[in-house]
Amino acid sequence: MAELRGILLMRALLFASVFCLLTQSVRSDTPANCTFEDIVGTWVLYETPRNGDHTLDCLNNKENAVNKVQLQLLKPNVAVDQYGNRGHWTLIYNQGFEITVNQRIYFAFSSFAQNGSEVLSFCDKTLAGWSHDTMTHNWACFQGKHMAQRAPKIHSQSLGKNLNGIYVSNTEVINSINKKQNSWTAKAYSWMEGMSHENLLKMRGGIKSKIHSRPPIAPVSPFVRRQAEFLPDEWDWRNVSGVNYVPAVKNQGSCGSCYAFSSLGMLESRLRVATKNQLQVNFSPQDIVSCSTYSQGCEGGFPYLVAGKYAQDHGVVAEECYPYTGRDSTCSAAKKCGRTYVAKYRYVGGYYGACNEELMKLSLVESGPLSVSFEVYPDFMHYAGGVYHRTDELLNQVNKYDPFELTNHAVLLVGYGTDAETKEDYWIVKNSWGTRWGENGFFRIRRGVDECGIESIAVEVTPIP
Repeated sequence: MAELRGILLMRALLFASVFCLLTQSVRSDTPANCTFEDIVGTWVLYETPRNGDHTLDCLNNKENAVNKVQLQLLKPNVAVDQYGNRGHWTLIYNQGFEITVNQRIYFAFSSFAQNGSEVLSFCDKTLAGWSHDTMTHNWACFQGKHMAQRAPKIHSQSLGKNLNGIYVSNTEVINSINKKQNSWTAKAYSWMEGMSHENLLKMRGGIKSKIHSRPPIAPVSPFVRRQAEFLPDEWDWRNVSGVNYVPAVKNQGSCGSCYAFSSLGMLESRLRVATKNQLQVNFSPQDIVSCSTYSQGCEGGFPYLVAGKYAQDHGVVAEECYPYTGRDSTCSAAKKCGRTYVAKYRYVGGYYGACNEELMKLSLVESGPLSVSFEVYPDFMHYAGGVYHRTDELLNQVNKYDPFELTNHAVLLVGYGTDAETKEDYWIVKNSWGTRWGENGFFRIRRGVDECGIESIAVEVTPIP
């Protein structure tokens, strides 16, 4: 163990120059891979003066720290400061954490260094992060350090295989999927033919969206189970007493911006629900792609940081203010454009790892559609209708035309039900691949079994009309 620790520390020193460069330019999501066990414990946050606003650029801030905040992060989500004030905290996927205590919010990504495909995660330190009070005033920058020094963790991150290659569908595999099961049907999509592997990878979420340690679904408490028993057997926000609360299906194109479409789709739908369908607005994914320092543009991102944190800290703008181009570009959002904010945001269940089917159903029916994420396996690209579950056909056969990479894809959960023929419980989900894919742009996926991880990290927000 001591020898391994020495090797890792030596690698950390060799990566030091790389790390210094990264701290100047990193945007989320990062390749860090830190778990709950890595983060719990006592932290000291070194904070600059609390006199900034939401334009504060902490990634390039040179101010010296003037405040020292000591915090205990306890299981499962309790935060306690040096004065005994109790608050809460959550992991943000496997890449950082957010703490709310004594009317102040602290958010940072875990530190890392990367050299090619090799990544070192320094889970006892953070990159430069942001803090502000719960009214989003008095911004400051900070860096955090765990009081217990931990050895760096090492993993390899795929850089993609043959990204310049051209995709061609495999008819033999598609036929095999359809013969193997009768829950859903697969087909080839002509509009995918000829796309580069890189663009298809981005459409599925992008390499940087991969989650290394997706949490299992949480146990259901007796109280929550009892509440869920009173919910209707089926629900669909596209038709509630004849009213549709879900905006039209959109198309992200070959930009890895699914996280932005999922996030903004939730805000759009929940605003409709909160105003009895009177406030119908389309928000701008391009504003997220080009302007958010909490995501990686067309390379990927996560809904908690967009539908939640970005929408609360900076607000989102209407599509007509910043039309979608589907390309990375310098931020040029007009300052005169009005912005919409969220009052609250969280993982369903209250923190990362607290989600389950019953809690998702309760939030969905009571407040509106949810942003959810799931792992895209190769057969999903061919989904044409029915209740999806992974068949592993493409995992068991070599397809030289599609060197597949497992990714994390963000979508919008709009309903649930049970298939009349197969009796399978399912979720109804809105995708962002246009109406020519799936069931007019939607798909159904098995419910109650955490299919492809779809029940593990749902996000809910409360937008301000």
